[in-house]
Amino acid sequence: MDDISITFAKEHLEDLIARARRGEAVVIDDGHGPIQLTATRFVDVTARRVTDTMPPFVPLSQPRVLGQLEGTIPLPPDDFFAPLSDDELKDWYGDAA
Repeated sequence: MDDISITFAKEHLEDLIARARRGEAVVIDDGHGPIQLTATRFVDVTARRVTDTMPPFVPLSQPRVLGQLEGTIPLPPDDFFAPLSDDELKDWYGDAA
């Protein structure tokens, strides 16, 4: 579709909106450059969200108990946080280290 002048767009705005809703490319040139009129889905930002309809607090079915995983996860070795050796640094960074 060719560019439409701003005066024509003012006179036929309802028709241009209907054409844009049907998926046609409606391009209006206002003298400063072309502007494409596209139809988008309206989103009501004032509508209630799902979280607004949920209860504010859901109690736990059972109280939490500390230490339930004790002994199931092995501790890291003593040298786990020790600085890396030169050979390990070369493995990580190559010869640039």
